[in-house]
Amino acid sequence: RLKTMRAESLSFVGESMTWFQMEIDRLRLRVTESEARQATLEQERVALDAELEKLKESCEKDRITSADSHQQNLDILRHLDRCEKQVEQLRKQEKDLHSDNKELERRLKERESRIQTVEGQLNEERHKLAQMVPKEECDVLREEIKKKEALSSEWQQAFQSKEKDYLKIVETYSKKVGQSMPRKQDLRPLTPRPTWYHCQGLLDPDSAHSVDKAEMAQRMLQHVIYSSRILLSAYGLTVASQKSTHFQGYFKHPLAIPLHGGEPGADVGSETTSRGASKSKDPADHTAAEAASPSAPGAAGEKAGGEEGKEMPKDGSMLEPDVSQDTPMPFRHKGPVKNLKFSRKKTAEFIDDIMSRRSRIGSNGQSTPFLAFMLQHINETASNQDDAFEFAVNIYSAVRRFSAEPDFLAHLLLILGKLPDTLVRDNKQLCGELLRIFTAHFETGDGTRVITKQKFFYGLKEVLQNKDNKLWQDMVTYFPAGGPDVQLNFESLLLDDMYVLSPIVYALRLQHLEEVINLADRLEKAVQGTVTDGSKTVKYGLVDKALRDDPMFELLQPDDYARAFGVGLGELEATTEQDMHTFLELMKTGEVFHILFFPSMPSDDAELTGTGEMT
Repeated sequence: RLKTMRAESLSFVGESMTWFQMEIDRLRLRVTESEARQATLEQERVALDAELEKLKESCEKDRITSADSHQQNLDILRHLDRCEKQVEQLRKQEKDLHSDNKELERRLKERESRIQTVEGQLNEERHKLAQMVPKEECDVLREEIKKKEALSSEWQQAFQSKEKDYLKIVETYSKKVGQSMPRKQDLRPLTPRPTWYHCQGLLDPDSAHSVDKAEMAQRMLQHVIYSSRILLSAYGLTVASQKSTHFQGYFKHPLAIPLHGGEPGADVGSETTSRGASKSKDPADHTAAEAASPSAPGAAGEKAGGEEGKEMPKDGSMLEPDVSQDTPMPFRHKGPVKNLKFSRKKTAEFIDDIMSRRSRIGSNGQSTPFLAFMLQHINETASNQDDAFEFAVNIYSAVRRFSAEPDFLAHLLLILGKLPDTLVRDNKQLCGELLRIFTAHFETGDGTRVITKQKFFYGLKEVLQNKDNKLWQDMVTYFPAGGPDVQLNFESLLLDDMYVLSPIVYALRLQHLEEVINLADRLEKAVQGTVTDGSKTVKYGLVDKALRDDPMFELLQPDDYARAFGVGLGELEATTEQDMHTFLELMKTGEVFHILFFPSMPSDDAELTGTGEMT
């Protein structure tokens, strides 16, 4: 057993020696690899040390460069600061120089004015000296003047005596023939004899008396306008007016007369069955007399002049008292006012003249309500307050009377503050611009202005792209009868005349008024939504936020807001404030309403095609 154990021990020792030898070999191999790796790392360390030295040198150079650059930047900033101070000083100097220049210009103008005044006085003195006569000659002339005055007094007495004799003769003759003497204030000098024309067979120029021809002309004028209005009303005017909500709202007034102007007959009023008994009356006056009944707004059951039992004249010479809430305060009157019987032409020319005066003033004039501007102009031009009030009331009465027509409906909306001048002007120029565009694109070489009904319809749609489809469906009903290929004269259809109303023109202008009023109401509602706590001012930030998401106002630009807020574009901020009424008035006069609803080509180089199918 000991041998066995010894053998096993020797075997174990041999095996252990073998394992130790193998482990020693592995360790030697690892030592060799470690030494090789150590040599490699040593080389890398040397390379890294060299690179580190380079980086340190580069870092030092960069640090020095950075310090130099920082110092240069500081120098530049100090230089810029000095330049800014110099610029500010120059600006102050410029302002001072500008103010000094203005002051010098003012002094120069004052001196020039003073020089002109002195020169005028000197010229007057020179003129007086040049016209002076010797004292002896002056005394002679004074004696002659005295003699002439005495002679003039004698002639005046003789004239008065002859005038008394003449009046006695006229009075005796009037009593004999049964005529009444006219009042002195009604006497007027004879007017020149008019030149009468044949008027394409309407008048007889060779008739003996001008009064007969004048009465015939008036009768014929009234007959023509009445008949034409009746015919055109049947061909679309009445339907177009009934489809306009704003027309129905403002036309339903006792002063307004229908489109056809009342019964045919006469403002000629002198055709009599017996002396002094009138056979017919002016329809406009008849309507005014109906408005003067006690049931009319503002009459409140009062008699004329507020006197019990005294009736209004039946000839329409007076306007009925008007205290209606619908009537603007400056036009209300408790007593009757003389009816000046303004014509359409005179009324329209007066309103257009006021609009022209406001446009010449600029945005300052537009911020003032039209009614206040008009009344101020009337007060400045009238001889006294009573005449000014009478004139203003008659202007409003005439506008109300003719408010069934587009011109005067637009004027009424202007007076009531519903529309600004610019939109009224757009409405009046609407069909003229359509005619200009159609003439430029559809007129042939020989001057013919005839196109198909279909081309006319789609031409309108191309230049009025923002009109609602329902309005286009209504528009088709006002076209002449016939299929899409019927030939139409677009110049005749787009004729915009104050007296002869084309159904298409009438509908287009009423629709334009509807569109701009609806958009103005939409704008006013949106702006009022930004005002809180009863404030009367609006802020740019809130208004811009309220209108930004509305597709109808996406055309608004910062320039439009700056103009409405009364500041420059660079001064417009979110906190910029403006009076709400002034803001709305200036915004309505902006370009957005014109761009959306006024005729225009889709682009500068576009051509009208007039293609499509009419539905």
